[in-house]
Amino acid sequence: MSWSQTIQTENLHDQMTILIGSAIRLLCGEAGVFVVSNEAFDPQSSHEYTLYRLNPAVLPLLLKSIEESGRRPNSTCILVRNKLSSKVVDLLCQDEDVKLQGAEQCSLFVYDNAGELGVLHYLRSPGVRSCFEQEEKVEGTLRLFVAQLAAGLRSTLKSQSLVKEQGRLAAIFHHSMEGILTVDSALRIIDFNPAMERLTGWHESEVLGRFYYEVLRPKDRQGNEVGLQGSPILQAFAGQSVVNREMMISARDGQRFDVSVTASCIRSNKGEPMNGILNVRDVTLEREQEEERSTFISVISHELQTPIAIIKGYASTLARTDALLDAEALHSRLVAIEEEADRLNKLVGNLLYASRIQAGGLQMELAPLDLSHLVQGVVRRLQAKSPDFTVTLDLLPNLPTVMADRDRIEEVLQNLLDNAIKYSPRQRNLTVACKATGDEVIVSVRDTGMGISLRDQEHIFNRFHRVGESIAHSMPGAGLGLYICRAIVEAHGGQIWVESTLHEGSTFSFSLPRVEKAYLPMVVF
Repeated sequence: MSWSQTIQTENLHDQMTILIGSAIRLLCGEAGVFVVSNEAFDPQSSHEYTLYRLNPAVLPLLLKSIEESGRRPNSTCILVRNKLSSKVVDLLCQDEDVKLQGAEQCSLFVYDNAGELGVLHYLRSPGVRSCFEQEEKVEGTLRLFVAQLAAGLRSTLKSQSLVKEQGRLAAIFHHSMEGILTVDSALRIIDFNPAMERLTGWHESEVLGRFYYEVLRPKDRQGNEVGLQGSPILQAFAGQSVVNREMMISARDGQRFDVSVTASCIRSNKGEPMNGILNVRDVTLEREQEEERSTFISVISHELQTPIAIIKGYASTLARTDALLDAEALHSRLVAIEEEADRLNKLVGNLLYASRIQAGGLQMELAPLDLSHLVQGVVRRLQAKSPDFTVTLDLLPNLPTVMADRDRIEEVLQNLLDNAIKYSPRQRNLTVACKATGDEVIVSVRDTGMGISLRDQEHIFNRFHRVGESIAHSMPGAGLGLYICRAIVEAHGGQIWVESTLHEGSTFSFSLPRVEKAYLPMVVF
């Protein structure tokens, strides 16, 4: 049976009610309640009881009255009679279905060889006796009746317990964040939970009865096919332990991703494998985080070591007592120390910036901003710093005002220009363009440098990511600039993207929302 099928419990409750009602009728009772286990006299601690023609409002008072009487059934005296309190009698008399003027209350202790099942409390007219109490061997007949009743109740209670347990397992199966599939002894899929559907793209109805191996198409981490001998479920069938085994599986669309699988086996009484269970956990994000941590350590160690080594080298030279340096040599070394200190300061600042972004602590001071004036100022400073680069401005006249943090947007533009210069070692032409749409203003920085491959374009705005060509890795940088740019632009409600062709150049663009939206005339057809 698939876990997706609805579990029916109403019939078990009806069966319990029929058993209790039949027993009460055989005991010549009119109404009653069976309270399960040792909580018979404490109804507030358990809801395990079955009512028969008894108003639930009467139950607490009825059981309290029984408790106060002090007469309880036990293994030696399995049936006792109690007088009801006037308050309970008044409530019973108000019931339209059950008319018991001066009713007598009886309690029957129900047990079997396995122990106590509970107590049957029932109400009957005064002076009435059941057939079990009218014969000569009353005690033996009554105990035989109790044994028969206990057998039926034990079976029904056990069925109810199994249904509840099945419901709990079904809830775990359906709401588990890990993918779970079960197979029969022939490795055909018999259960496929929602997490597994989300993971693979297959719907349960599409895979039931199929060979699980052809659905998942597992491979090892090196991309080699995992044969049947290496199948985790078959290994579990063979008695081997399969816990957190790393491998790759395929989704419906053919995409592969890393997973960690744990396989277990359910065996028959003879020890033969009946079912196999496979827990599948997607570890793609964990792999990416591990790679990111590794990249972070590698990049940061390299980027920190370089300026530190230069500063230390020049400082050691200047500290030597036998070093005789003229003014020009001394000045060049001090300038180098200052530049490397600035580079180190920028790197540490970017790291702190990135950590604030991760912690959600990036705040903006938004105000109306004239992008034309800002772009022209940044370009003037760039040309003064790098006079060998030619920057062409393509600015729309009367460019709309945007809502932005001036310092942050200036940082974005400066970063994009620095990258364009850094990755255009041969072609020294840049273009900065601004254009407006109905809702936003778009700023673009175009270079004619090395370009970016399609694969790198997907990750170019991720932390610590740097393009794959060797020339890029020879450039200083920690791969945080574009990550910070994206965070700033998105915090403004804009977007940032790249269009690039390898070896032909790149265009980085970002958009910012306009203060006033463009007026669009209505067209009536």
